[in-house]
Amino acid sequence: MLQYDNLLNILVQENGESLVAVQDSIPDIVCQYEKFDMEPYAGNRMLVRMDVMERLQLVSRLLQKRDSAARLKLVYAYRHPVVQERYFLKREEELKIHFPNLLHEDIKRRAHLLSASPDVAGHPTGGAVDITILRGEQEIDMGTRIADFSDTEKIQTYYPNLTDLQKSNREWLRQIMMAQGFAPFDGEWWHFSYGDREWAAYYSKQIAIYGTIVL
Repeated sequence: MLQYDNLLNILVQENGESLVAVQDSIPDIVCQYEKFDMEPYAGNRMLVRMDVMERLQLVSRLLQKRDSAARLKLVYAYRHPVVQERYFLKREEELKIHFPNLLHEDIKRRAHLLSASPDVAGHPTGGAVDITILRGEQEIDMGTRIADFSDTEKIQTYYPNLTDLQKSNREWLRQIMMAQGFAPFDGEWWHFSYGDREWAAYYSKQIAIYGTIVL
């Protein structure tokens, strides 16, 4: 699982790719916000970079080829940097209460694992997505609900105390996303990215191709 320090030295060479709405391009993907903090900026649209959208389309086809009743469910994509900063500061404040003797930099590193530090975060680049799999109208069993932070160990992809089915389902999602070039963040089984610092670090690239976008 990549740490905050792993991302700091990744350079960004923004390639200028535009943001597009997933709903307009891939009707097979269910787009449903779990939170409504992006409504002032994008309404109910879920925005990603053009290449990310094309790769999600390929993931969707791969998924349905294996199981015609299965669909991707996207709950978050682009996040405005103001919203990202709000999340991160909240995590920092929570950790300061629990660990009052930790240095600020250590607090920042720990907070990053729960909500990415704004200076390296993927969601504000339009390259990161929070995603799961539906069968029919129900999410398949991943061991937790998507974006459920009530147990920060259980949401880690390879948390050991899962059933065989839950492990298999997580691995299925991970494999089909990685097959189209997405990088997993194994601190959250649902989080994947392309083009951002996390993606670059995961695949040992020196340069990320997506920087932060301010709508």
